Amino acid sequence: MKHGRSPYTSTFYMWNGVAAFFYSSHLTSFHSHNTMQIVLDIQKDFRFKTKNSSWNTYKTLIIKENVMHQLDTHDSVQLIIYLDAESRIAQAIKSKYLVESEIYPLNLNIFHFVNSNELQLALLAPGPSVLESIINRILSSLSLDISDIAIDDRILITEQTISTEHPELTTIKFLADKACLSESRLRSLFKKVTGVSLYRYILWNKIRYATNLIMAGYTVNDAALEAGFTDSSHFHKMMVQMFGISPSKFLKDNKTDNLVMCDQSPLHFETRVYNKGQRMNDVDHN
Repeated sequence: MKHGRSPYTSTFYMWNGVAAFFYSSHLTSFHSHNTMQIVLDIQKDFRFKTKNSSWNTYKTLIIKENVMHQLDTHDSVQLIIYLDAESRIAQAIKSKYLVESEIYPLNLNIFHFVNSNELQLALLAPGPSVLESIINRILSSLSLDISDIAIDDRILITEQTISTEHPELTTIKFLADKACLSESRLRSLFKKVTGVSLYRYILWNKIRYATNLIMAGYTVNDAALEAGFTDSSHFHKMMVQMFGISPSKFLKDNKTDNLVMCDQSPLHFETRVYNKGQRMNDVDHN
């Protein structure tokens, strides 16, 4: 049985020239924004189409401002970033990726920029600081060169495998085989590079995976079992221990849409909703 909220969203934070939130459990109508949009899936993938294209599946997508489109969250969760299209960083991203097209799919996932713990904190934390840090990292990388991000390839493979595979698959043996290392060597190298034990990182991801399922409509109990916890009590205990918030409180805190202005001059954000290609209404978020 699902909880029924559609869409399921986190707090919508607005800064000067930037806005962002986590989004799930919804198929949108055709709509457009006056801003550039970056959509990064944090679980598996999402479906997307424009007025002139068919449905396609993506992991990460950059969308030019005023492009009419639909988004299907596809039983997953996305981090959606909106950018003032006239800002310096948006112009840099546009000149790099959107010179000849209105959308651009990127062959990368969000875990190129962030680990499971940071992402979970950004989703659960009561303030915008963790999410703002992640967004700044993403935007800086996209406007410059993502290849500049330096990390041991074996650890990057391990982090991305943990973050994208089903939790039941992410045994240390499976991860060691993927990284072409012994289990003991992988444990040692992972702790040295990331500063956290491999076991703790796997646990972070199980909690994040279950949280994503809750956002996608699963009950707490079903999400716990699907993520590999013995029961909802086990999930509750681990989430409180790791992040200081229970699954039920997360659900309660996100029952209604919350908008937080983080700057005295926040992003001017408008959404136009269409019906059969005709504009129905404008929604102004400033």
